Amino acid sequence: MISNAEKNQLLLIKVIKRWLKHKDWEVRKVAMNICANREIPVRLLERGLKDKHYEVREAAMKACIRRDVPLRLLELGLKDEDVGVREATMDACVGRYVPLELLQRGMLDTEWSVRHAAMFACVGKDVAVEMIERWLEDFDNEVREEFLKSHAMCGMPVPTIRQFEPPETVYKKCLGDVIVCASIPKDAHTVGGLKKYCRSSKAVITDVIGTFGGEPVGVSLQDESTTYCKGDEVFVADFDFSSTDEAPGFHFFCLREDAEDYEHFKAW
Repeated sequence: MISNAEKNQLLLIKVIKRWLKHKDWEVRKVAMNICANREIPVRLLERGLKDKHYEVREAAMKACIRRDVPLRLLELGLKDEDVGVREATMDACVGRYVPLELLQRGMLDTEWSVRHAAMFACVGKDVAVEMIERWLEDFDNEVREEFLKSHAMCGMPVPTIRQFEPPETVYKKCLGDVIVCASIPKDAHTVGGLKKYCRSSKAVITDVIGTFGGEPVGVSLQDESTTYCKGDEVFVADFDFSSTDEAPGFHFFCLREDAEDYEHFKAW
């Protein structure tokens, strides 16, 4: 004998089917909203994902969250022209197995919110270093910051990311034409390259060439307060992995002549 709960479930499915055929998109959207956290046949969710109105499709994908829906539905959502649908697709990937190539497509999305959602979908998964580097270099600072926060919350250290290997001695120009010499530790993150304006997350000051105010001390051109003395160990807690020149980090040049010629760019 069928129970009242089962009868109500069958009735609800019939209602959803009828509403999905309704001419008013808001009614169709409600039909998909009702599907969230309920055991509704996958075929109905798929119909919602093929609806002509984006809000109905978004509601359908949100109804897939925390459900082990077929991968074809996620593929369908990730191809959607609406950013809300693609973002919900990445949310639907959280806590379940999906091919990493699917998550990589979310990482490459043109909208930062989709890339952000893809990042959360990867937390706890064994992702390649190349994927981590992509998040750390994302041009949207919110994606970069949230990635670092999520890693810290999970107790997962960020692997050392080095865009290039700096020479044994690097150079930084300070106030009064003082040149600070430094070495970059092997476990420091690096951004830049030879003949480029570079940054690192760590540095050890090995020498100070010249004086400021009669003292062998380098003073930052940027804030005119940060000092560098021989033997100092520099650590930048909020190091930014993007390629933005003015982002936080220990700024330097690989060649002394480039540091000496530096006039226009303010450095930390």
